[in-house]
Amino acid sequence: MPEPIVSIVVPTYRRPSELAACLDSIASTVTLLHEVLCVMVKGDEPTARELSKRNVNVIEQPMRGGAVQAMNLGFRAAQGTYIIQINDDCTLLPHSIGNAVRFLEAPAHSNVGQAAFFHDSPVKRNVHAQIQVEGVWYYVCHVRGLCYANFGLARRSLYEQLGFFDDRYFMYGADPDFSLKVWHHAELAVAPCPGALVHHHELDDERGAAERAAQHEDNRKLFEKWRLT
Repeated sequence: MPEPIVSIVVPTYRRPSELAACLDSIASTVTLLHEVLCVMVKGDEPTARELSKRNVNVIEQPMRGGAVQAMNLGFRAAQGTYIIQINDDCTLLPHSIGNAVRFLEAPAHSNVGQAAFFHDSPVKRNVHAQIQVEGVWYYVCHVRGLCYANFGLARRSLYEQLGFFDDRYFMYGADPDFSLKVWHHAELAVAPCPGALVHHHELDDERGAAERAAQHEDNRKLFEKWRLT
């Protein structure tokens, strides 16, 4: 089999119905040759049953160690030219992955290292760019003026060059941290891709509450690492 153009990494834990919707959206919207890598926790039987129905690559963690650890397992196993991470409570809008690949391959974007996907979010602070589609607003955010990707597509070689995500974060600090590495270490830009959109449900469940509890500590680490005010 030829190597995939895109590797889509989906960390997941105890959300089988949301995961099913996420994987359905990938299957129905991604026409490029791609692979899906689902990173699950051993013993999560509802998730295992859902994945047994799917043509995806399953990576099993012995225990849950946070979203960033799961993402990095997927990144390191990826074989695609490009990599993107999607949460299990997200769905892709049509053509988003293909549009992001074409965006990065356009000669005019040779200085862009990461294509930032627009996503809908109830949080309206630090908005870098916004776009409205069928009455819904989607956003890309910034950290101290620099665009970063909550969901971003980049070349696998760039992920490898920058050491993937910093696993000192639990979840929230990893995306802006990686984008800052693109800006400062690779000296490339992070740019919004208008044709790439993600619907993020951001569930208010027990798992979501536990993840949000780590947000303050992740932000502290981010600001300390990059000496942000």
